[in-house]
Parts: sequence; C-alpha cells; structure tokens
Amino acid sequence: MNRGVRLYELLKQGQYVPMEMEEIVVTLFIGVKGFADRVDVAKVSDFSKAWLEFIKTSHKAAVIDAIIKEKFTITKEIEATMLKLAEEFTASYTA
Repeated sequence: MNRGVRLYELLKQGQYVPMEMEEIVVTLFIGVKGFADRVDVAKVSDFSKAWLEFIKTSHKAAVIDAIIKEKFTITKEIEATMLKLAEEFTASYTA
C-alpha cells in the first residue's frame, strides 16, 4: 500500500512545470526499484526532486542522454548505472 502512495507522490508535477518523459522515467525508477520506500511518505516529493536534480547535474550523459538515445528504454547498462547511483544517493540522502 505505501508503495502506491509513494509512486503517486513521485508523479506529482507542478501545474506549469511538467516533467519531460526522461525525467519521469528517472523519477519512477526510484519508486519501482524500492528506493523511495526508504523515505517517509511526507518526504518522498523532496527526495525525488533531489534525486532528479542529482542525475541532471552530475550524471546527465550516463542516464538522461542514454535514456533518450535508447528511445526511453532502460537497457541493462542504464539500469546498472541507475541502481548504483540510486544506492549511493539514497545512502547519503538527508532531508
């Protein structure tokens, strides 16, 4: 049940700031793979925003550009990269 609530929180977007498809993929990844489960529901939105910003600023080529290049498919290589980054990010995340 809580995972559904967390996934809902991950999908919330600002009215005039819709997310790009690749950003949605990156954001949902941490929910589907269980990383958002490690964060209180009330903090999931902030967690996902920080995660997305982390990827966009530090790992754009390895994740965002790769997802676009693969036509929004998460290949085994992209998944491995994202799992490693999500583990590192989640372990160091403080809210």
